[in-house]
Amino acid sequence: MRAGSMTVVALAATALVGSLVSAPAIAEDGKVTLTILHNNDGESALLPQTSTVAGATLSSGSAAAFKTVMDRERKRAQGIPGNSVLSTYAGDSFLASNILICSEPSKANSTAPVWDAVAQQLIGYDVHALGNHEFDYGPDFLARYIKAYRSTDNKVDQPFISGNLNFSGSPTLSPLTVKGGVVDTASVADQKVIGSSAIYADPRTQERFGVVSAITPNLQTISSPLPVQVTTPDIDAAAATLQKQINALESQGVKRIILVSHLQSFLIDQQLIQRLRGVDVAVAGGGDDLLARPEIPNGVQLLPGSPNPVGSYPTIVRSRNGVDVPMVTTAGNYQYVGRIDVTFDANGRVESYNKKTSFPRRVVIQNDASTALGVADAVTPNAEVIAKVQSPLETGCLAAQKQPFAASQVVFNTQRGSATTPGVRTQETNGGNLVADAFMNAYGQRAAGAGLQPNSATNRVVAVTNGGDIRINSLPDTGAAGPISRAMTFSLLPFDNRLTVVQDMTATQLKEIFERSCAVGTSGGGQFLQVSGLRVTCSRSGTAQVVSNPTGNATAGTVTTPRTRVRTILLEDGTPLVQNGAPVATAPVVDVVTNSFTAGGGDNYPTLESATGKVNFGVSYEQALYDYLLTFPAVGGVPTVPSTDARYTSTVNTRFFWTS
Repeated sequence: MRAGSMTVVALAATALVGSLVSAPAIAEDGKVTLTILHNNDGESALLPQTSTVAGATLSSGSAAAFKTVMDRERKRAQGIPGNSVLSTYAGDSFLASNILICSEPSKANSTAPVWDAVAQQLIGYDVHALGNHEFDYGPDFLARYIKAYRSTDNKVDQPFISGNLNFSGSPTLSPLTVKGGVVDTASVADQKVIGSSAIYADPRTQERFGVVSAITPNLQTISSPLPVQVTTPDIDAAAATLQKQINALESQGVKRIILVSHLQSFLIDQQLIQRLRGVDVAVAGGGDDLLARPEIPNGVQLLPGSPNPVGSYPTIVRSRNGVDVPMVTTAGNYQYVGRIDVTFDANGRVESYNKKTSFPRRVVIQNDASTALGVADAVTPNAEVIAKVQSPLETGCLAAQKQPFAASQVVFNTQRGSATTPGVRTQETNGGNLVADAFMNAYGQRAAGAGLQPNSATNRVVAVTNGGDIRINSLPDTGAAGPISRAMTFSLLPFDNRLTVVQDMTATQLKEIFERSCAVGTSGGGQFLQVSGLRVTCSRSGTAQVVSNPTGNATAGTVTTPRTRVRTILLEDGTPLVQNGAPVATAPVVDVVTNSFTAGGGDNYPTLESATGKVNFGVSYEQALYDYLLTFPAVGGVPTVPSTDARYTSTVNTRFFWTS
């Protein structure tokens, strides 16, 4: 195995954008140079995003402007004699959202364009690593997305890899997998493009590079991949699996190895590298982390008004065999094109990276604001992407979604939340209350049609919804009281989750469920439950429930640590289900209305996965919210949530209580 440490090329940086195109020296004596262009977590953010900076409205991101920057950097890198170029996407190439809904992902036979695939094909990538959001609509839509990524001869020739997934159980993805698991970009044929790893052959230099990949072991708890299975329950198992793949590539003479992973956290990616031998460069995805080159002014590489970077681009991580591995990532939403230039020695080991050219390229759209802010590297968006993606979306599907159908006199807090900011993943919010109440309303509208008894003193019904399925910061999304459109509700509740009733849950089961909800730390977690028809009290000082990662075809694991955080659970009328941390023996059974993801054990809820007596209403959770908003009294001819509704006042502390 290779050993040794990398020597960093010390080149002076400059704030002048024009001088940042300098190339690394031409490799000699068997050395090979490589430029890696990368991004991650684009998450269907295909259109420009705006922000106010110093009083100016700046436009950034978008697939069209991203392509302009990618093409610029690719051309510059290819202009270096003998230099190879690899472009890679480190996962989350689309996301359940109002934009993805325009591709009709929940319709099995839809012929609508898969807009993310159209945009990414125009941008051009050499290797895709799969992320968790690729499975938001299940394997069937992922297969449709991959097939939409076609070459000029109408065959898929884009590798999609993940080293710790088993695709054999999927009737739509298994036919796309390559025998032996290694996709060779020089000989892709018959649409066999899914593999555990890839060999990338640069078409200009013919140099070969191995690309290995891993996805988060938590995939089956946070997305909907089944029957595709994660084969590694933890980071150690993932490392062992990838090590075999690295060894196999090296045995074939592929000595230069790039890891492109999607592990949800830059820190976890570092832990993986520390467990591996033979990795030379690493590209991480899933954490949406902003890195920057310390020697280059932030005003050159970061978006105006951006937060401070969380680390250095690259971050150097020592691998298991003592090699310094440069590791890179970018913030998402097509806001940055990452670029790192490395030189391999004759033995295939990275001996240096170029400090002058290795840094993230921001994607700023040329307009009056960019000029006023002095953004010299602002770009004109690519005309072809605008014509084939942006314009059809803006004038078609998205235009129809923007028509208001309701309004609100209050702003609903639906942001994620943190240790210092209330949000749907940390505590009760009025936005979480709204969604949970919509589920209760749906039960009232649809129970009889499903053969269920109405909510009554003898048939108790409550509703819960996980914070992870609530996606935008506020409703209305402007952050101000006013009109509500379908574009907003689709963005708020974008997944293909159907309302499900889990019948006859006991007090013991409900305590187990809320122990999982209350296991969140102060930074929150997607499993945190918003509720309707209940009052719940949890103690942060109690022991947090720990659940193992699922294996095989399971959605949830098993409880491995005892739990003592839940103190009380009361029905809305005060009927106790749990008192002083213990289930009440005389408590009634309760029917729980939730979304199909949570009902099936998503977010690692083993109690819900194993529960029986589930009834599916067949309507999406977004439809439930849409229907509920239509029930409010009209103001000016539009159904409007009034500011006098005590359930949704800005200060909410009526359903869930944290204690010390």
